[in-house]
Amino acid sequence: MESTTLPTLLLGGDTDAAPEETYAAWGAALALPGVHGLMVGRSLLYPPHGGDVTQAVDTAADLVHGR
Repeated sequence: MESTTLPTLLLGGDTDAAPEETYAAWGAALALPGVHGLMVGRSLLYPPHGGDVTQAVDTAADLVHGR
């Protein structure tokens, strides 16, 4: 991210990490200048271990909107 001034959306990617680790990584990335959002798929829509999709979406929205 240090090499561009363009606005960026981050691809969430698949992960085997615990959801808290994934959200922490997303939060750290969103704190970088120029990063304006996330593009996530399975990691959000199919949380590991049968997690709550609504909670996962709410957490991601909170991260993006700085709540």
